[in-house]
Amino acid sequence: MKKAGKMLLTMSLAAGLMLTGCSKDTSTDAKGDQITLRVGTWEGGEGQALQQKVADSYMKKHPNVKIEIESVPDQYGTKLLTQIAGGDAPDIFQVGDGDIRLYMEKGAFENLSDYAKGKNGINYDDYYQNVLDVGKIDGELYTLPKDYSTLAVYYNKKMFDEAKIPYPKKGWTWDDFYATAKKLTKKENGNIVHWGTEMGGAEQRFLIPLLYGYGGSFISNDGKKFEGYLNSYGSKDALNFYHDMYFKDKIVPTTSDSEAFKGVDLFGAQKTAMALGGRWPIMDYRKNPDLKFGTVDVPKGPKGEVNSIFYAGYGLYSKSEHKKAAWDYLKYLTGAEGGKVFADHAFTAVKKVAEEKGQTTDKDFKPFVDGIQNVQMFPERISPYYQATGSKEVANLMERFMLGKKMNIDKELDQAAKNSDEELGKAQK
Repeated sequence: MKKAGKMLLTMSLAAGLMLTGCSKDTSTDAKGDQITLRVGTWEGGEGQALQQKVADSYMKKHPNVKIEIESVPDQYGTKLLTQIAGGDAPDIFQVGDGDIRLYMEKGAFENLSDYAKGKNGINYDDYYQNVLDVGKIDGELYTLPKDYSTLAVYYNKKMFDEAKIPYPKKGWTWDDFYATAKKLTKKENGNIVHWGTEMGGAEQRFLIPLLYGYGGSFISNDGKKFEGYLNSYGSKDALNFYHDMYFKDKIVPTTSDSEAFKGVDLFGAQKTAMALGGRWPIMDYRKNPDLKFGTVDVPKGPKGEVNSIFYAGYGLYSKSEHKKAAWDYLKYLTGAEGGKVFADHAFTAVKKVAEEKGQTTDKDFKPFVDGIQNVQMFPERISPYYQATGSKEVANLMERFMLGKKMNIDKELDQAAKNSDEELGKAQK
């Protein structure tokens, strides 16, 4: 399964960056004197071309503004850190969702709240709220969304038909999902021909629908405690459920199983009957004449249906010399104008554009869009310390889990929560 890739890019920031206050004059300076705006991105190739298309459109309307796209497909974070430390970052730069709080707390982002509410502002209601909220910290807006994906379940219609199993429908449960995957796992002479489903492996963002659906979590909502949350009854039930899928009934390919296929998309190759995943492979699946598939909403747990989100956005550099002009282009880039360009290749957060492009009605896309209302915010967004504390503990646990190491899930989570709280205490000093 194709993963979130650079949407989950993790970058550490140099200490000592000075916080720059937001301009109260939110009118645009995108007219008059010649201005050059630099836009940083990790995208190259087609992604860079799309961004250039939006820039060209804007420059035709604003001949005094020159927009330079700075594409850094490799080591983007490293270069950006160097630019920020030297006070020479792009006026607007792309950011992955897990880094928004870190950038904000180090002062690299301009607070966009006053700009958004000013006379050259935006209407928050034009956007899907849960997507827009990814760019907010403590109620203040720091980034605007370029694109996003939630999760849904892909299913192979041919395999369902052969097994005489009805296609899954919205409202199904994780128990339904498990039972279906078990029936769809096919073995011959003791060997697995194809697995019932593919999951997210050790990736924590993919665990959210199951973990939170069972009433568990990674960390408290205020970001101050792991014990009682990471090792709650809900978290333990969910992870034991996950463990059974891999090692009791073996209805999901393990890490070693996947590695044997050397990077092949297992669902696309019809080696799994279902797959929990994001939007990213849909277009490739549609081009495959041998693959007949559908998508359906994520199953619900005892606490309801929960979804996860992957987000790429743009922020305005706090030391930009052309903040008002940069804001004017930023809202163009992430609003309806830019959204119409990006929406042919990704999900747009602009409601009107999503509707015009058929994302709300397309049978394959609709479960993803519907999933927005069930998004649970990821722990990196909740605590700036999560990456250095709980994330490492969970990653270590999941790495051993995926290697098939014999473990007592309940005790492992108790220890991981204890260790995480100890590390959190050190990090906060």
